Amino acid sequence: MVYSFANEQRFEFRTHNTAWKVRDFDGIKLMMRPKQSQDSEEELPAGFSNASKRRIANRRKKTYINTDREWAFLDIETTGLNPESDEIIEIAVLVANEVEVKSTWSALIQTEVTVPAMITELTGITGEMLCNGNMDIDSALKHLAEIIKDRKVVCFNKKFDINFLESAYEQQGLLFPIGKVVDVLSLARKRVRDIQNYKLGSLAEYFEITYEKRHRALVDCEILYEVFLKLNEI
Repeated sequence: MVYSFANEQRFEFRTHNTAWKVRDFDGIKLMMRPKQSQDSEEELPAGFSNASKRRIANRRKKTYINTDREWAFLDIETTGLNPESDEIIEIAVLVANEVEVKSTWSALIQTEVTVPAMITELTGITGEMLCNGNMDIDSALKHLAEIIKDRKVVCFNKKFDINFLESAYEQQGLLFPIGKVVDVLSLARKRVRDIQNYKLGSLAEYFEITYEKRHRALVDCEILYEVFLKLNEI
């Protein structure tokens, strides 16, 4: 209870049947709230509980679904990490809106470059798979430009994919067709906190998305799409 009183503060406290205490601090009376840790010594786990995650997702869910807006989810596989010396060996695109996949396309790229053993182990792509019969890089880049035309591109770690594609388009003397890109890696770092790392596989596990076959471009596009939808619910 707080009530008027003829003292320096012009009011007084009274308590009854509570753990809160009145304390004098250099002539000023204050209320001391008991420490919460006294009630329980159990430490809470870091991050949000599952119930909290659901509540956050429900608060951010859109009140409508725009099926007219389509994204182009893009992924590539390469012979290495340097866009100046390494080559693109696979390109895939998945076109989808907020509720369904509209189309998919993937292509192995014909090349005479030796595929490093590490890349074959990682992707399953061998040099024999890239022999005659596949699309050449020029045709693949032109086809990619047609697919992503007027669509917003979504990548994972866009710096890697976009740098390789920019270099490839420049080498072929083609106009680079990609404008603004949504980077799911950056989006995840802003919206997900309680996770060990931000690899695509880790995010799929976090959102309980099945991810068995990894590091093939189209499979990664499919997982990227599902992770993107989950991130937009947070």
